[in-house]
Amino acid sequence: MDQLKRCLLKHGLVFSGLAALPGGLSAAQGKTEQQVITDIRGRRIDCSVVPQRIYVADASLMFLCASLAGKQLPEKLAAIPAAFRHADELSYQQYCRAFPALAALPHLSPLAGAQANSETIVDLHPDIIFVTTGTFSAMETGGITALLERAGIQIAVLDMSISPLKNTPRSIAIMGGILGVPDRAAEIIAFIHSHLSVVTSRLAAAPYRPVPVLLERAAGFSAECCYAYGNGNLAEFLTCAGGKNIGAEYIHGTYGTINQETIIHTRPEKVIVTGGQWQSYNPGGDWVGLGPGADLAVAEKQLAILMQRPAFKTLAAVQQRECYAIWHAFYDSPFGFIAVLKFATWLHPVLFADIDADAVFRAFYRQFLPVPWQPGYWVSLHPES
Repeated sequence: MDQLKRCLLKHGLVFSGLAALPGGLSAAQGKTEQQVITDIRGRRIDCSVVPQRIYVADASLMFLCASLAGKQLPEKLAAIPAAFRHADELSYQQYCRAFPALAALPHLSPLAGAQANSETIVDLHPDIIFVTTGTFSAMETGGITALLERAGIQIAVLDMSISPLKNTPRSIAIMGGILGVPDRAAEIIAFIHSHLSVVTSRLAAAPYRPVPVLLERAAGFSAECCYAYGNGNLAEFLTCAGGKNIGAEYIHGTYGTINQETIIHTRPEKVIVTGGQWQSYNPGGDWVGLGPGADLAVAEKQLAILMQRPAFKTLAAVQQRECYAIWHAFYDSPFGFIAVLKFATWLHPVLFADIDADAVFRAFYRQFLPVPWQPGYWVSLHPES
């Protein structure tokens, strides 16, 4: 317990330290007058000129870019990743309604994939490309990084997925500094910290028991049972919210699978699955359709169906309706802290009875996002949720 509390306080201080620096942003990663900013991989980015044309190569980074660019988002983008439309259809529709020009931009294949077309990117002449750590590793292996840099295109590496509590504020600061909006980045970091610290400080002071949770990744997307989390990613949010991720005992990386026998043996007290609108990838799949504007009545029915799978229907957690679904894309966005808030209310409803994750998310939208708020990010089978 003491080790867990130290971990929670440590993560809270990561946000606190970044938000409290002079000017609201890390002196190493923020001032617009800086000539160089260091990305997550320790690579030096020339920032002597604010980039006018950018490419956000990973769909998940679109939300961070939107938070920082605001209504100038379509003017900044040279293209958008095709995965934004395929992997998160509801968010794509949300942004295209607000900015019809986005639909007319080139939609590019993943830079980490076999169909990556670096020549198309070079022809678009972006000043800089923002990528995640996973995409960057694949680009290096495929020789794409060197090709783009020879063409004079800079690449900045961010991470809000593998170590999100540590690297989300850093990534916000990095992109904000590069785009010349360090003050806005600082405001976002401060907003996140102000809400995340409520959870971390309260858990650090309270006598509580970490709740054993089965955290299933993309439930119903595949017939295989079951994709789950080890360490990092959404599992980090679960631990931060006072949960115990049972998958970590069997999965030693960030992602992996656990079989039906293991699920039955571990006897989780709550089941949380991730869901999204994946019609483009898996038409008619059994996944829980979540995202902005999702039909929550349909999502609730789908969650109930998933809980009747052989490994689940015998669980006491399912019989007691301690079953929840949350938007999959929280894992790699500046909104990850919202998942922490929602997890906390599900895991410790009395301790966090005063937290309204919906209201906080609406406030974030209102203050930082250039699109209107829509509900649809989570659903529960629990009658009191």
